[in-house]
Formats: sequence, structure tokens, C-alpha cells
Amino acid sequence: MSKEYKAVLLDLDGTLVNTLYSLQDTMNKTMEHFGLDPISIEQVKKYIGNGYHVFVEKSILATADRYYREAEKWEARDEDKAMDLDQKADEIMEFYDDACDFYIRLFATNCTYGNEAYPGMKESLEILKQRGKKLACVTNKSLEEANKVLDQVYGAGYFDYVSGDDGTHPLKPDTGVVNDVCTKLQIPVSECIFVGDTRTDMETAAKAGMPSVGCAFGYRGVKELEKYHATTIIDHAGELVKAIDSISC
Repeated sequence: MSKEYKAVLLDLDGTLVNTLYSLQDTMNKTMEHFGLDPISIEQVKKYIGNGYHVFVEKSILATADRYYREAEKWEARDEDKAMDLDQKADEIMEFYDDACDFYIRLFATNCTYGNEAYPGMKESLEILKQRGKKLACVTNKSLEEANKVLDQVYGAGYFDYVSGDDGTHPLKPDTGVVNDVCTKLQIPVSECIFVGDTRTDMETAAKAGMPSVGCAFGYRGVKELEKYHATTIIDHAGELVKAIDSISC
């Protein structure tokens, strides 16, 4: 017997929108401000997904780790030089609080830089809307910035509900955020599907008891989605409706 899902909850970064360039540009301007190493697109993909505090921490740690590794190379040859390098790495990590403040202030005006919907996503969402499905964006990005990005790419008011970090509720993978969204939509969790591209998204769905669609076109790839038990996986956003239909059968 088939089951009708009445709402689709979607992650933002790496699922609804390719935001890699805004994230990288903002972080590299932050790194430059503090005299730290720039990060690559591949590093951005690895570092994001758990809020900007973790993103900043991992980005700073990348520079600190370079000094720690260099210190290890000098330990046998020059103990004083090794100690200096270790101390330098420790000092770099002390930038964390200031770097977080700098990043989030800059990102407030830079969060729409270079953003675009993944090919086929707008068309898929339109089909779901035509079928009467409720659409909600569930992200760990700040609520203000999430709305700016979604308004830029999809238009104001496109989603039935947007849940972001506003400091009032837990973030993914805590199931509290899912319960909150479902309450706002007035749809039971059992009648919702979660769509995302990372471990965090798959864990959110699993903890909430929801089926999940893993987006391999996003930031982490198919291996992570398989490891964290995505119900089904798509390689292209244009496959979303078919994937949801397959879960509903």
C-alpha cells in the first residue's frame, strides 16, 4: 500500500542552493584578515554542515595543523624551532572567537555571492508544489542569511516555512528542529520526507523516523550518504520527484 507524504523538508547548502562560492569567499576574506591560509572548495565541502562556528574552527585549524606538522619535522633537528612552531600553531587557534565575529559580520552582506540553484531543483519543486506538497527549508545557517539566500534564488515567500539558526532552538541533527517545523506546517513527522546532502541531514532524518533522499550532487557525495543510510540517493536534482515517488510506493 502506497503512502502519501504531505511535506518535504530540504536542507539549504548543497541541496537547494550551491553556496560554495559565498562560503569560500567569505571564509578566505576572514582568513586573509587574520593572516591565515586560504581554504579550497574541497575544504569548504568538508568543513560545513554544522554551523558557522565549526566552519570557522576547522578553517583556522587547517593553518594551525600546517605549523604542527612542520614542528614535528623539526623535533629531531632543532627542538627550539619545533617549540616555536608549536607555539605559533597554538596562538593561531586563539583567533577563533574574533574570527567567528568577523566571519558572521561579513557573511551577512556576502551570503548571496555566487549562489545558484542546482540544475533541475526549481523544476522539481514546482512539480511538488503543483501536487500540493508543503515545502520547508531546514538549515543550520542563520535564519536571516538563509532567508536572504532563498529569496535571491527562489523568490520571497517561496517556501511554506524556513527554519534556521535564530538562537531559539536546537539545530540539526537534533530532532527538535524537525518537530518544530512539522508543528508549524501542521503535518505529522510521519508524513514528511527529508532531503539533504550530508551526514547531518541523514542523521536528522533517521533520528526523527523520517525517510531521506540523499543528494549526491551536493557537498559530501554518495559514500557519506550510503554510510549514514539515506533511504534513496539521487545524482541530479531533477530526479527528486521520482525519488520521492519511489519512497511513497
